Amino acid sequence: MKVAITGATSFLGRHLVRQFVEAGHHVFAIARHDCEAFHTDGVELVECGMEDYGHLHGKIRCCDVLVNLAWGGTGHSGRDLTDVQERNVEHALDAIRSAHRMGCRLFVEAGSQAEYGICHGLTGEESPCAPFSEYGKAKLRIKEEGAALCAALGMGSLHLRIFSLFGEDDHPWTLVMSSLDRMLRGEDVPLSECLQSWNFMYVGDAAECIVRLCGSCLTEGPSSKGTTAHEVYNIAAAESRPLRDYVERMRVLSDSRSRLLYGAVRPGRVVSLFPDVTRLADRIGGIPCEPFDDVILRIIETKRQTGASAAD
Repeated sequence: MKVAITGATSFLGRHLVRQFVEAGHHVFAIARHDCEAFHTDGVELVECGMEDYGHLHGKIRCCDVLVNLAWGGTGHSGRDLTDVQERNVEHALDAIRSAHRMGCRLFVEAGSQAEYGICHGLTGEESPCAPFSEYGKAKLRIKEEGAALCAALGMGSLHLRIFSLFGEDDHPWTLVMSSLDRMLRGEDVPLSECLQSWNFMYVGDAAECIVRLCGSCLTEGPSSKGTTAHEVYNIAAAESRPLRDYVERMRVLSDSRSRLLYGAVRPGRVVSLFPDVTRLADRIGGIPCEPFDDVILRIIETKRQTGASAAD
């Protein structure tokens, strides 16, 4: 199988490239600039910015699947910039048109739990969507417009509503990484009340789910049969827990004496994550699960080694 991945240098993208290659597939890693990490067997680097996705078919002649991870304005400062989010939708639609001209049988879009908005209780793919951020609204728009365009072009499509991913090479400003930094320094950790339900999925597990989903769709249908099926899947771990449980566990694993200042941060909206992953589990035969503790211990070890190197 030949797979093209936009946003290949992103947090999820790097894991996805590696897992597709390990599964024996050829990957076109699409990135804005050259990336040494992709100079390896099974990976073909394609330099292309989002604004040029309408011309991707001129760079990749033949492909089976295009996975679109690229998206601008994902940080806190860009999530409510309407013009930025609208451009993302247009770039994604351009990617769909190029995917069709490459001969792709399947287009995969990275959606977000932000499409659901504020949810209460178990959230399945058929739950109502009421996004409050421009980011969530744009992700929902590409889900709807992307499905229609793929159907018109006779191409199958997947829309993946990705929840909260974490891992060793995550962004430093995330809750896990920033809290661990403070814990390892013995500093106070300002937090919200952390009483809401949360769902952390290891980024490598998410990548494995996507690889298995693509394989399933192309070999078992319905897209393999030439239909124009559009499927939506929550990408999340099988277990959800109170957010405070995860924070307390990080303090234990880091052997930290930091004070956890619950209530010091008062977010405007409190989002609770309790995804239903039954559809995903049924489709791929179960949800992979790297234990939270194991990943956190690896992150702690890396941070300690990095800190020691910096001190030297």
